[in-house]
Amino acid sequence: MKKLTIIFSLFLLAACGSKEKTVDEKPVELKTSKDKLSYALGSMSAQSLVGSKDENLKKLDMQAIIDGFRMNLKDDEPKDCQETIQKLFGPDFRDFDTMYRKTGSECIGRLQAYSLYSNLKRTASLDEFDMDMITAGFRYAMMEKDTLMTEKERTEIVQNFIMGINVKNGDKMMVDAKNIAGAQVFDNGIVMVTLEEGKGGSPSPTDDVKVEYILKSANGDVIQSSYDMKAQSGNPDPMALSLDGGVIKAWSFALPKMKKGGKYQIYVPYDMAYGEQGGKESLNFVIELVDFAPKGKFVTPQPQQMPGGF
Repeated sequence: MKKLTIIFSLFLLAACGSKEKTVDEKPVELKTSKDKLSYALGSMSAQSLVGSKDENLKKLDMQAIIDGFRMNLKDDEPKDCQETIQKLFGPDFRDFDTMYRKTGSECIGRLQAYSLYSNLKRTASLDEFDMDMITAGFRYAMMEKDTLMTEKERTEIVQNFIMGINVKNGDKMMVDAKNIAGAQVFDNGIVMVTLEEGKGGSPSPTDDVKVEYILKSANGDVIQSSYDMKAQSGNPDPMALSLDGGVIKAWSFALPKMKKGGKYQIYVPYDMAYGEQGGKESLNFVIELVDFAPKGKFVTPQPQQMPGGF
């Protein structure tokens, strides 16, 4: 699945320019909020395809992409598409074999549909969406006939939907966290669970710290990991951060309550994370406090500029 995801990211965020005429279909009418949301999601899914400047990918069969999307908007991973796309673009993904133009284009649509369906299934109830309307939004956008809503309207609808899902999932996570045995619940909504008790001291709210961490969504999906970043960069050192202005409010509050050498999990309501700008997403972190020191010891302070840029 990881390899399939890599291929997806390389080729599905690309455009398709061949505009074969499609079979006429009945006009689309957006009568309900469900219709509008579903149409907007399909349209935005297609937007990731139609904006690329890659000349090689513009040779693809647009109608085949639409057909592939239509047939695979379901819980059915198109594993066979990995080999097809490799044949289409060559072993280094720099060629274009016209023999696989139609099947490869269809696979791109299938992969796009499966990715969207999987994300919707993981984050919300599928009853909230009309699959026919998602397909219509995708088709209209791919054929560059998306005149049923403006880009602003489409963006607002999807952003409000995502924000609503984030709030719902975040509220559930915070309620569940408060029921964990031994959990510390603070007035600002943060919940902290000790996974391994540290033996050292605790940093002050203005100290520098060295940490290892794993950031997860309210659903438990890993978003970021310092362990993975270390493995990729080859740098064995823990992450060095300043608690004084260099981290979110939750870290400035929670790290001083941890002990050096310990490992903790903190559940963070969105207003103590990235707020509305972060889509009202509540988060949870597993944090290992490796070390701490006075401000400026681990992180070089940035010089403050005078007004006017001097």
